[in-house]
Amino acid sequence: MNWQIIGDSVRGASHKRNGKPNQDAWSFTQNEGCTVLAVADGHGSSKHYRSDVGAKLAVQAALELLNDFAHADTGSNPRQIKQAADYLPSQLVQAWRAAVDNVDEGQTIIPKERYSIYGTTLLAVLISADYALYLQIGDGDLLVLTEDGQLHTPLPKNTNLIANETYSLCEEKAIYHVEFSLQFFDHKPLPALIFLATDGYANSFTDSVDFQQAVQDFQGQIATHGADKIQDCLADWLNETSEQGSGDDVTVAMVLLTADTTIMQPE
Repeated sequence: MNWQIIGDSVRGASHKRNGKPNQDAWSFTQNEGCTVLAVADGHGSSKHYRSDVGAKLAVQAALELLNDFAHADTGSNPRQIKQAADYLPSQLVQAWRAAVDNVDEGQTIIPKERYSIYGTTLLAVLISADYALYLQIGDGDLLVLTEDGQLHTPLPKNTNLIANETYSLCEEKAIYHVEFSLQFFDHKPLPALIFLATDGYANSFTDSVDFQQAVQDFQGQIATHGADKIQDCLADWLNETSEQGSGDDVTVAMVLLTADTTIMQPE
C-alpha cells in the first residue's frame, strides 16, 4: 500500500484584514509502513492568545505519539492494539501539556491559565499495514471516502455543544473529550481518501450537503488531474473558499491510496 499526502493551510481572509496570524497547523510523517497526518486549529481569541503555537505543539505531539504507537511491541494482535489505544487520550493530553510546559518554561504565567492560552483542537489519522486509527478532540472534519465514492465519518459527531463551542486540549478534563476509532482492514475495505479539515472549510459552505459534495469532488478531481495538480491549485482554492465563505483560516489535508510513490513534503 502506498499513501500519498496532499494538503495546505491558508490564513483566513478576516485574519489578513485584522493582522492576525494563521491559527491552524498541519504536518505528517511517513516511515516504515506507517503514515501519520495531523491537523490542528488554535482558538484564536484574546483568551487563547498563543493558540497558533498551541496548534503547532498539538500536531507535533500527535505525530510523535501515533508514530510510537504504530511501532510499539503489539505486533498485529488486534486485542493488544485495542488495549494500547485506550491509553491514547491521556497520553495525547499529557504530551501536549508537556510541550506547552517546555515552551512556557521561565514565563510568569499563572499555571492554571497556562494551557488555556495555547488552546487548540486536533484531528489525526494513523495508517499502518493492518489498520487505520482516527483521533479527534474539538471541531473540524475527518471523513473517509471509499473507492466507489461513498463517504462516512469514522468518529461520532458531538451533539452536546451549540453554536461555536468546541472541546479543546486546554480543558481540565480534555482526556474525556478525545474520540478515537480503530478500523482494521480485514473487516473493512481500504479507504481511497481520508480527508481532514479545520472548521473554517466546512463553515464556508451553506450546508453539510454542499460541504460533503465538495469533499467528494476532490476525489474526482484527483482521479482526473492527478494529485500533484491538485496540490499545486490547493492554496488558491482555499484562499478563495475563505474569502467567499467563513473568512477563517482554512486547512485541508488528505491521505490518498495510490500507486504513485511521489511524496509531497510540508514546508
